Amino acid sequence: MVVPENGDIFMQTFTMSRILTLVLVFWTSFHAFSEDIIKEMVPNQYLVSYTLVKSHTKTSISELWKKHKIPKAILPVRNDVDIYEIIYKAKWIDSSFRQCSGIYYVPKNGKAVPYMMYGHGTQIHRHREVSDGDAQQGICLGFAADGYAAIYPDYFGIGKGEGNHLYQHAWSEAMSFIYMLYAVDELNKKIGVQHNGQLFLTGYSQGGHSSMAAHKYLEELNDPRFQVTASSPMSGAYDMTGEQEKYMYQQYPRPFYLPYLLLSYQEAYRVIETDNIYSIFKSPFDTLLPKFFSNNDSRTMEELDSLMPKVPKDVVIDSLVHLYNTQPDFPFKLRLAENNLTDWKPEAPMQLCYCKGDREVNYKNSEVAYASMKAAGAQRIKLNNLSDRLDHNTCAAFAVLSTKYFFDRYKNKGDNPKMKDVPGFKKMLSNIVKKKEEKKYLQSQSDVARF
Repeated sequence: MVVPENGDIFMQTFTMSRILTLVLVFWTSFHAFSEDIIKEMVPNQYLVSYTLVKSHTKTSISELWKKHKIPKAILPVRNDVDIYEIIYKAKWIDSSFRQCSGIYYVPKNGKAVPYMMYGHGTQIHRHREVSDGDAQQGICLGFAADGYAAIYPDYFGIGKGEGNHLYQHAWSEAMSFIYMLYAVDELNKKIGVQHNGQLFLTGYSQGGHSSMAAHKYLEELNDPRFQVTASSPMSGAYDMTGEQEKYMYQQYPRPFYLPYLLLSYQEAYRVIETDNIYSIFKSPFDTLLPKFFSNNDSRTMEELDSLMPKVPKDVVIDSLVHLYNTQPDFPFKLRLAENNLTDWKPEAPMQLCYCKGDREVNYKNSEVAYASMKAAGAQRIKLNNLSDRLDHNTCAAFAVLSTKYFFDRYKNKGDNPKMKDVPGFKKMLSNIVKKKEEKKYLQSQSDVARF
């Protein structure tokens, strides 16, 4: 064994010290460089552009209500409303920022206003106009006419947004809500609108899923500017690997949901090892489906459903169905489970609206979510079955009215742990209208949305 002389030890120590110093300098510089890259990736502002598309007066809204036979006693008209279309930046699944679009309904009353965010239902085409004839936009207009600033995100890949839409993908749905909140906050400074601190979340069908996702992620984010006051998800598929999955093996009015999910989850997660996702569909759907999902700006889900097999699983090759049914760790099944919204505890009040006659989104989705959340310790949560008879679309108007009454109590009276029901007079009017609609539906069996 050779023992180094003192000078050699000194040189070794000096060399090691220099190496450590260089490593430290390199790491500090790299870390600072990495932070600079991250900072560059985050936009200085989220609002890209805004356009005042239309200004409604109380008179023009009242005329619209009259045209659609909406009683002002049920849905009051107290404000003129400005309607803006906005483009904003939101974080995508790869942490880059993409442009999204949405509509912002501003009540003109000079007061600090609560926010109401509305998640729209399923659509497969990109196109979206700002239109008084659109039922879901009419809901937002109705909230704004009664003093809410209504925020209507298109989600990723719909409207004027970039990229493709990820269907029933909780994280991206929530991000489209959250970053639109940031953009609206920036816009308010330009147009002189003040937020009163209240935030209400709702939506129907896919919008039920997206608004619940937004509630979950907002509570995790815990931004003091955007604390959820209350939410009311309506008729959403929260239990995709449970109650909603059952519909994939029986005759179903919306069989296109399954390919929409597969295409979306392939982009988000690559759940199938293939370079051509359309190859997993049986002929002729392997060549038919791209026309409806790839850069589709006009073809509707009604058109697609008319071509689909009545049982959703029959669109997929048998070997893939077999893997899904027999392998618990099949990637598509695992990723669907990740996007269930039943296993968490909301802190803010939540109402779950649904109709037991719903043939598109099994009402048990709401019951499973409720039971799971109560078991997790949620205190302020309620189930609200609006009808034992009405189907998915015919249920919507009554779910929306119940949601508005639910929100109004918090808007007008602050925190309301008792969660009182609809005011008696309005409940009576709503029930009269509902009985008429139930009678029409039972006679016609036509589940057409009526605005």
